[in-house]
Amino acid sequence: MVLVAVTNGKLEEDRLAVVIKEIAPFVDWIILRENQKTPQAYLSFVKNLLESGVHKQKLCIHNRVDIACLSGINKVHLPEKGLPVRDVKASFPFLKIGVSVHSEEAARQAEEQGADYAMFGHIYQTASKEGIAPRGLEELEKITGRLHIPVLAIGGITPERVSRLYEKGASGAAVMSGIFNEDDPFKAFHIYRKEELLYGQPL
Repeated sequence: MVLVAVTNGKLEEDRLAVVIKEIAPFVDWIILRENQKTPQAYLSFVKNLLESGVHKQKLCIHNRVDIACLSGINKVHLPEKGLPVRDVKASFPFLKIGVSVHSEEAARQAEEQGADYAMFGHIYQTASKEGIAPRGLEELEKITGRLHIPVLAIGGITPERVSRLYEKGASGAAVMSGIFNEDDPFKAFHIYRKEELLYGQPL
């Protein structure tokens, strides 16, 4: 399985940079979900990470294909209602593209358009989706059983739930609050990493 960290757009930039540098050597990749930044600030932040020694293969840009290309990063994660995967692949065939999906229909569409992986959620109740019912493990199992591309699970993933995701066919877990909302993100990350390494193989 893989472990993907997803930034929450709430940490002060200097603090976030420190956390990313700490976990980057051990995480499979980090999705920089910093949509609150202006394009200029977003690009500057990414370049600063690279200049500080964070390897570009460890980073994935959320939504902004232009920033990925300008910074030399080859992974982009698109929202479900974002740019069509097919169009992005046609223009930038070197990009590895993941897509957030919230239904089997959306997951199938992502696969048909050439997505490299789908991120399905939210699996469990989470504060970031307050008032919205979780999709649950049964839906996760249904989607992993019908798609041929890897499916990552997101939403309310705690370390002790990693084994359940593996049992339902997930190729990995994506974690936001469980890492970036913690007082010690580095320690929290390694608890997840210990659990994740017990199950399956990386992508």
